Amino acid sequence: MTRGLVLLALTLLSACGSSTSLPAPRIVSIRPASDTVGRTDPILLQIDAAYPIRLDYAEGEVQIQGRMRVWIGEHEARVIALDAQSLFAVDLPANLGAAGYDVRVALADGRETTSPQGFTLLSQDAGTPDAGPDGGIPDGGIYVADGGPEPEPEPDAGPDPTRPMSEGDITGYEFEPISDQTIGQPFAITVRAVGPRAADFTDKVDLSISKNNGDVSPTSLDKFVGGICVQNIAIDAQGANVVLTVTDRFGVQSSSNAFKVK
Repeated sequence: MTRGLVLLALTLLSACGSSTSLPAPRIVSIRPASDTVGRTDPILLQIDAAYPIRLDYAEGEVQIQGRMRVWIGEHEARVIALDAQSLFAVDLPANLGAAGYDVRVALADGRETTSPQGFTLLSQDAGTPDAGPDGGIPDGGIYVADGGPEPEPEPDAGPDPTRPMSEGDITGYEFEPISDQTIGQPFAITVRAVGPRAADFTDKVDLSISKNNGDVSPTSLDKFVGGICVQNIAIDAQGANVVLTVTDRFGVQSSSNAFKVK
């Protein structure tokens, strides 16, 4: 099975003291809750957790204690990335078959939470009823002309996450506010896709800068994960009103706030 990514969006609540004074973490949502075996697109898991912190008075720092671990069923998912917005990217365990899996999150101090059957993998032909043995169809009896009202149509299952992106699926992008920066010094930006299929967006987008006397590096953002891209960039430009702009292959553009580079 190909390996996918699970994104864990965490709300960090500053807290002091031992784990006995802190509430258990809580899984807020899992998107999507089910998919077919072999999916490579990300799965978004949002949790609400309060972490114990340590105050380092000598260094003037506040440090979050411990790390978080995640299991899909009995398989632990390895954390491979963490950004300033508390987004964890972990490998989806390989060789998971079609089944429902508990999703368990455990903090380093022993507090944990589980979403029973929180994520389900379906076989490629799931949902196709078994036709059963051929023949032997019983006589339906006398034909009745009026069988009553037509049955209600099946509800729309929503957009197909496996369908390639098309024009109109993404209507724009949102930058997290960017503070003043130093020329040539790398810093992280966070960009979110907006639109009907934002959670399925995994494309790259072009990145440009408003100042004519400088450059931005790199000139494109790596693949989005679940509609979110967090990436380090550097700016070789100076000015009081620097603006970054992203442009996708359909021509959709969005810009950041104006910030200073000195």
